Amino acid sequence: MPKHSGRVAIALASAALISMGSAVASVPSAAADVPDSPLPADFSDMGAAPAGANDWSCVPTEAHPRPVVLVHGTGADMATTWQTMAPALADQGYCVYALDYGAVQTLLDPNRVIWGLGDIAESAGRLATFIDTVLASTDAEKVDIVGHSQGGTVARQYLKFNGGADDANPASSKVENLVTLGGTNHGTNFGDIQQMYLILAAAGLDQTIISEMLFGLTGLGTAGRQQLIGSPLLQRLNAGGEVEPGVRYTVVGTKFDKVVTPPERTFLDPSGSADVHNLWVQDGCEANAVPHQGLTFDARVTYIVQTALDPAYADTHTAPCG
Repeated sequence: MPKHSGRVAIALASAALISMGSAVASVPSAAADVPDSPLPADFSDMGAAPAGANDWSCVPTEAHPRPVVLVHGTGADMATTWQTMAPALADQGYCVYALDYGAVQTLLDPNRVIWGLGDIAESAGRLATFIDTVLASTDAEKVDIVGHSQGGTVARQYLKFNGGADDANPASSKVENLVTLGGTNHGTNFGDIQQMYLILAAAGLDQTIISEMLFGLTGLGTAGRQQLIGSPLLQRLNAGGEVEPGVRYTVVGTKFDKVVTPPERTFLDPSGSADVHNLWVQDGCEANAVPHQGLTFDARVTYIVQTALDPAYADTHTAPCG
């Protein structure tokens, strides 16, 4: 392939990707130490927690005995992602915890990071340490997890490979409920970025250069590559069964998702011994047009999460439509 053709292809691809505003990750605010935290020192890089989260003096109640751990998605952070849901859950009496993970330094300012871009396996290890700290701090036996986008995949990686679930003795698993919101459970083409990758590869460009260009420019990083349809990480994660015994799964998708594409790829195979509930936000409310990025802010989604964690919530609360 002539060199000038390769440069043209890269330029065209770059221009197209820049125009895809929803795929460009935003840079979070500077990290800050978490006061009075029992977390290991390597968590001191986290940013500020959202309101209602990370009160390490919180004592679980009889009504809500399991702490709730919130896991953000690609290119996001806990403060922005959970600013609505964390206080909503705390107001219902839950002990709520959230973390930042997958930090990658920005090129222009090495003192700033973008979260959720690092290797998913490493992020699952960080989540494991975080959950162990939550369990020790609260004396709880299990936690519930709510994961948005990549956060659902990181949580599943933790369940399968980092000690979150115990196949031999499901009762001893560390997680009771996993709720995923637009989770990248079967991968995504990121709005046709994957198709662009295949086109450039077929044109003869080096695959390493393509990956660095596409996923560096769009802010999707290593985690972005790992969430492509058919990636080695997702193949390993989904091999031999997509769910773990003893865990209840609530898998929430929106028909207006432009990040997990096609949107139905978020749903999990219910085969096996786990309890799996796949549902659309639009089930019973077709007028709700929440996009991928809005799932953690939407009143109906918050209601779905609260009823997944505590089915009795529906007895005293009516589901909002939007």
